[in-house]
Amino acid sequence: MKNERPKSEEKMLEATYVEREIIAKLDEVAEQYLRKGYGSEDQDRKIVKYSPVEALHLLELKRMNLKDDEGKDVNFNQLLAKTSMIEKNLWRDYIVYRDLRRRNYVVKDGFSSELRFRVFERGEYSEKPAKYLVAIIYEGKNVSVEKIMEWLEICRSVRKELTLAVVDRRNEVVYYTLKTVDLVP
Repeated sequence: MKNERPKSEEKMLEATYVEREIIAKLDEVAEQYLRKGYGSEDQDRKIVKYSPVEALHLLELKRMNLKDDEGKDVNFNQLLAKTSMIEKNLWRDYIVYRDLRRRNYVVKDGFSSELRFRVFERGEYSEKPAKYLVAIIYEGKNVSVEKIMEWLEICRSVRKELTLAVVDRRNEVVYYTLKTVDLVP
C-alpha cells in the first residue's frame, strides 16, 4: 500500500448555494482563491460570490465543498442541473471556461452573454486589464458578418482582442483571433 499525498497545498473552499447565488465567507481560503481569479468580493456583505462556471470548475477539481441552504451537499451534476435551467448556454460556457483555465489563463465574466468572458494574459491578473474578450459559438452555427463586426467594434472600443471560441460536437474547443484591418492607400 503506497502513501497518498494531497494533490495540492490548497485548502477546500466552503461555499453555499442559496437563492441562485453561490457564496462563501470572506476568509483566508476564499482570499487565496480570489488571488487566483476565482469569485468576486462583496465587501459590504463580507462574502465572495462565484459564477456558476467558476463553482462548477472548483467542484470538478474537488476544491470546493458546496452545500444548499439546508446544509445538504450539492455536487457537480446537481449544480449543473439547477443552474442550467437559468443559463441556457451554461454547458457550452463551462467547456470553454474549463479549457482556458487548463491553459493557465484567468477567466472572468465578460460584458454580455455574447462576449462571454474576459481573459487575462498569463501572469497579469490583478496587474493589467484583460487582454481578450471571448465570444463562444457551436460548430456549424451561423453567425452573421454583421454580428462579428459588432463584436469587433466593441472590442476595439474597450481595447481588447476578440477571440472566437468554437465548440465542436465532441466538446473540443478551437480558438480564432479576429481583428479589423484598416487599409489606407
